Amino acid sequence: MANVIYDKKHDFGTVNTPATGALPNILNLGETDAERMTVDFRCEGLTGGTSLAFSVQGCATEGGSYTAIVTGAAIPLADLKAGVYQLPIPRTKFKFLKAALTAAGTFTAGTVQAILNTYVGK
Repeated sequence: MANVIYDKKHDFGTVNTPATGALPNILNLGETDAERMTVDFRCEGLTGGTSLAFSVQGCATEGGSYTAIVTGAAIPLADLKAGVYQLPIPRTKFKFLKAALTAAGTFTAGTVQAILNTYVGK
């Protein structure tokens, strides 16, 4: 079962040796004034897989069915250097968000962490 996070830290969590699936934390946005949102996927030491795609999913109710909001293109392992990959999220009415990975091949090492960034104003 995923953890539902109600604080302002906006951390979807970290996975070791990434595989296809959601990161461990679901964020409860409640009502947000955010003009713009992005998710930073922070990668370190990835080996073994073929490629990795990042996505964000949303749901109106806790424990409900999630729908893809945005899915990035698969990034080949050769291009997945340690660093941050930012995925812009269009404005959404979904209250609950989760970050997910789609892995091609079998990763043997590395970590991926996802953090939500919200921007208010210009």
